[in-house]
Order: sequence, then structure tokens, then C-alpha cells
Amino acid sequence: MLLRSLLMGLTALLLAMACAAQALDDPAEEARAQALMRELRCVACENEPISQSSAAIAEDMRARVRVMVSEGASDDEVRDWFESRYGEFVLFRPSSKGVDGVILWGGPFGLLLIGGLIVFVLARRRKAGAEPVAPEDV
Repeated sequence: MLLRSLLMGLTALLLAMACAAQALDDPAEEARAQALMRELRCVACENEPISQSSAAIAEDMRARVRVMVSEGASDDEVRDWFESRYGEFVLFRPSSKGVDGVILWGGPFGLLLIGGLIVFVLARRRKAGAEPVAPEDV
């Protein structure tokens, strides 16, 4: 009896996983799920989206995205769920909230601005320090 119920549970689990791995019936929902899969990083493969990864965890993540999309979750809800579970690392486009976000997104522009100011100041000093050359009599 226990073995039978265990086998039935395992069969149901495998059937649910097989159904979740298939494309969604609604093409718009499937397109949205595919777009989300390209935004989420595989936690096993690192710099590879779950849409392209062949790792087992990526398959589970793709199935979870499809289930959440079919249940009517918004894109932000799907991203938030994965971020809460795996951390901000799972997002290819991290949020710009807080100090970390400001440093991440504003840092390169700040460094570019500082470098431009240094070049400008050095160019002005060089121009101001140059003495005019008097013509020589031949």
C-alpha cells in the first residue's frame, strides 16, 4: 500500500514536471515567459541565462517561470520571487535601488566625469603655462 502510494506520487510529480517543461498554450504568455527566462541567470552556469542552460536547476527554473506566468504573475513578481530565493545575482539587470544600485549604475558615469575634469584642468594648465615665443632676427 505504501509502495503503491509512493509510486503514484512519483508518477504525478513526473507528469507535473513534464507538463511544466512544455510550452504554454497561450503564445503571448509563452513569449513573456521566454523573455523572463532570458533575464534570469542560471545559478549553476553563472553568466548564462536559464533559457540557454542545460543544467537541471535551469530546467526547474524554466518550469517555475512558466507556472508563475500561467498563474497570472506579473514580470516583477516573477523577478522578485527568484531574487528572494537566489539573491540579486540571479538577475542580469540588477535593480538601481539603494546605495549599491547607485554605485553600480552611476559609478562608471562618475568616473568618466572625473576623468574628463582631470583632462580639462591639465589642458588649461598647459595652455596657461606656455610662454609666447618671440620671433628671432635672422
